[in-house]
Amino acid sequence: MLVSDALVAVGVVLFAYVAGSTPTGVLVCRLLFGVEVLEQGSGRSGATNVMRAVGLGPAAVVVAGDFLKGFVPALLARLVLAEYPLVALVAVFAAAGGHNWSVFLRFRGGRGVATSLGGVTAMAPILAAIAIPTGVATLIIGRYVSLSSLAGAVSALLGAAALYAAGLWVTGYDLLMVAGLTVFLFTQHIDNMRRFFAGTERRLPAWVALMGGRSGRNRG
Repeated sequence: MLVSDALVAVGVVLFAYVAGSTPTGVLVCRLLFGVEVLEQGSGRSGATNVMRAVGLGPAAVVVAGDFLKGFVPALLARLVLAEYPLVALVAVFAAAGGHNWSVFLRFRGGRGVATSLGGVTAMAPILAAIAIPTGVATLIIGRYVSLSSLAGAVSALLGAAALYAAGLWVTGYDLLMVAGLTVFLFTQHIDNMRRFFAGTERRLPAWVALMGGRSGRNRG
């Protein structure tokens, strides 16, 4: 890699981390509702806690913002450094890490689901097309946000492995990315899984999972 390319790569990765660190959920709750979301429910800044604090509409805005925090840096890396796919891979993880450990929130944040999905969509849209319906179906059936997130990640990993083995659409970098993100998301949901197996994990009300709406300030 040329020195100039290396400098661009560093800049892209730093941009990815700063973009990921942008506290979408905190800004939406604070500016629009005067609510400190980090003091509510799970103490996270992600869309699930936003929904339980201020409602589904604001949470949808946060999902979109968090998605773009992963999508834009990965796409930028692919466009400006197409010959170095490792840079885009690192940018995806930098954005997800920034979301979970935001420099603007004293290294607090969310769980990285939407931001990771944004990165996957930019890198390998076919895997997002596998993960999203799997996650949505799991959410509708079980009404566990955490379980639906992990189901989507696992389905993307299995799909990536199958497509890579078949030589279709997925590169080794894509497979490595999804494998790393799956492990990453599982580590971020350890507390949810403990509650799930203990039978204490909160479920969304059926009408929220199916139609949307305000669900109250429950933990999750």
